[in-house]
Amino acid sequence: MEQIIPPHATEIEKDVLSVICNRPELVYQVEDLLDENCFYQPDYKFLFSVVMEIHTSGAVVSQSAILHRIIPSGRQDILGTYQEIKRTFSSEKFLVKNAEILAEYSTKRALLTKALEILQMIQRNDDIDEIENEVTEASTIALSRNKNTEAISMDEALEGMFDLMNREQTNGITGIPTGLPMLDKITGGWEFDDKVIFAARPGMGKTVAATFHSFYGAMVGYPTALISLEVRPAKLVARMMSNTSGFNSSDITKGRLAKNQKEIIIEKAGEAKKIPLYFYDNTRSCDINDIVRTLRTWHRKYGLKAAYLDYVGLCEDRMVKNASDATAVMNSVMKKLTRLGNQLGIPLILFSQLNRDNEGRGDKRPILKDLKSSGKLEEDATRVIFLYRQDYYDYNEAESRGENFVPTHDIEYIFAKNREGQLGPVLLKCNVALNRMYEPASMSVEMPKGYHRNDALNGAKTSFS
Repeated sequence: MEQIIPPHATEIEKDVLSVICNRPELVYQVEDLLDENCFYQPDYKFLFSVVMEIHTSGAVVSQSAILHRIIPSGRQDILGTYQEIKRTFSSEKFLVKNAEILAEYSTKRALLTKALEILQMIQRNDDIDEIENEVTEASTIALSRNKNTEAISMDEALEGMFDLMNREQTNGITGIPTGLPMLDKITGGWEFDDKVIFAARPGMGKTVAATFHSFYGAMVGYPTALISLEVRPAKLVARMMSNTSGFNSSDITKGRLAKNQKEIIIEKAGEAKKIPLYFYDNTRSCDINDIVRTLRTWHRKYGLKAAYLDYVGLCEDRMVKNASDATAVMNSVMKKLTRLGNQLGIPLILFSQLNRDNEGRGDKRPILKDLKSSGKLEEDATRVIFLYRQDYYDYNEAESRGENFVPTHDIEYIFAKNREGQLGPVLLKCNVALNRMYEPASMSVEMPKGYHRNDALNGAKTSFS
């Protein structure tokens, strides 16, 4: 293949450098547009990095400052380049325009590199999924160049507000219904810009919540993705059929149903066949890059309106060099999920497993600081909801004493973060055996003994009225 010369513009690179070397007070005009990769010529790339290092340190860009920086690097030869650049200065008139051109060339070079990698993969007959992943990364490179510097006017912002205000409501909500009116009253349903984190210790009902809410949203017509990295699709569906039929899901999956019970399941399955709910094959990959690519594809193919991920802590990321750094992996995963949700305009409902910190407290209800060790989880979320079932602990205590246990089926949805609403717990019902969630008989919620008004960030138990 004929060698391709990467696109670049030496004279424009020289012109930009001449302006910032002669008029360093103008660097602020281009510091958000340029980085060293915007320069193709190695000497210009190095000189720009030196100039920016001096500028960001707060020092004055001068020949002595440059000399002071380059001597330790062994690149004294760059001083001649600097002196030549200084002599070519004519005008700063086209500084910003030229910087934009260099930024565009930089993007084109990055795309060219990625395109050549894709070509090599095709020639090697690599796996099509790997090739598609590289294509997705190429599109991300292209999108990253669109650094929006245009302001949104007050008039435009008001128009956006009117669009939100005049949205059509269904049963009083504008988002995707959760299946629980009490929850919808607080959230308005899952909104298009939601990043909801459900967090809990094992046994608190994370998977029950994921299957219940995703199934309900799909049932009422919203195409929904359910990505479980723990449970296979067949068992997820068994949980949903358990909810609709009233049979224990373990009886369904272990073949313990009577003939007439199986007929009921077959009938329920027939009703559910056309529900727009799509499951991920977790045996192929738990890598976030593959998950993101899959969701993009499903969004194009099925018109996804919501996506559930259970649970986010099991995601891997092959793009993170140190895979053993759990915080780095989690931060990268959340960054990619947040970007995906923003680009697709769909709510992401993410489930996370908490550490054991709450187990050492008298009141084992989780609080927001229990999530702090999970990287950017809390930072990127619009809502953080902790799940808590006292039944879990009471059952273990009763069993240790050899006593019978009668469950209350109480589950608390504890809103520890809610950008557009109240904080505190909501008392609901969860029959774990039947994978069923429902509301107390009375819409007036009687909170457990000991609840009081306080700050949910510190573990408050504020009731909703």
